[in-house]
Amino acid sequence: MLLALFMYFTGVGIPQGRTHHGELIADGRTVDDWSLVTATGEPWQMSKHWQLILTQPPGCSGCDSWVEKMPNLHTALGKERDRVEWHQVSSAAVQGGLVSDEISRLGAAVWVVDPLGNLVLRYDLTEAPQAVLDDLRKLLKLSKLG
Repeated sequence: MLLALFMYFTGVGIPQGRTHHGELIADGRTVDDWSLVTATGEPWQMSKHWQLILTQPPGCSGCDSWVEKMPNLHTALGKERDRVEWHQVSSAAVQGGLVSDEISRLGAAVWVVDPLGNLVLRYDLTEAPQAVLDDLRKLLKLSKLG
């Protein structure tokens, strides 16, 4: 007990390791803060499932390979794939007919969104799909949502 108290108050000996591969988003941002449309041009709407979202800024060179990988990633989830949806999104048009630069600001990435709309993890497109799959499996195992 004394050792635990010492570690708690001094911070000495506390592991700094992590088990997730992506960038953890813990600042309370939600996907509702974005103005997005699906690749078919329809407004993107949150569902009651976990979401994998591929954001593609104009001129993205690595996005095409991820467009092909996303269905395979979804299939690889096995029996848990019914709890996850994946989407390819772009910027929504804003007032005055101008296109939002939101996707350019977000960058080319794969995002994991929980069923409540909270942003959970972000992956650069240089990350291996297996890393996304491992983290998503872990989240689905621990969560009863979706």
